[in-house]
Amino acid sequence: MEVFNNIKKQFDISQIINKENTNNSNRDLEEVAQEFESLFINEMLKRAHSAKLAKTILTSDAEDTYTSLLNQERSKILAKNHNFGIAEALVKQFSRPTRSSEYSFNKQQKE
Repeated sequence: MEVFNNIKKQFDISQIINKENTNNSNRDLEEVAQEFESLFINEMLKRAHSAKLAKTILTSDAEDTYTSLLNQERSKILAKNHNFGIAEALVKQFSRPTRSSEYSFNKQQKE
């Protein structure tokens, strides 16, 4: 009988779907965390460029737009290639509730 239960567990569609959803949600969480880190870096770059002491004669709205777009792309590359720790902290923060709730549930059962 145990053999049938093991086979049923292996081919249980709901468990397979839950496992795939968990993998997808972790991947989605990592992507969103990296995008947030990119936005944070973009704000830092924006503030750094806005701290100019004076505008030059050649400054225009087109240059400001170009600088803004360039900063967006730079921030994406920086967030992808360099570790600032923001994305990691977000992933740890938002993936923690499932682990801590399992821990507290197991702890209550043991007592």
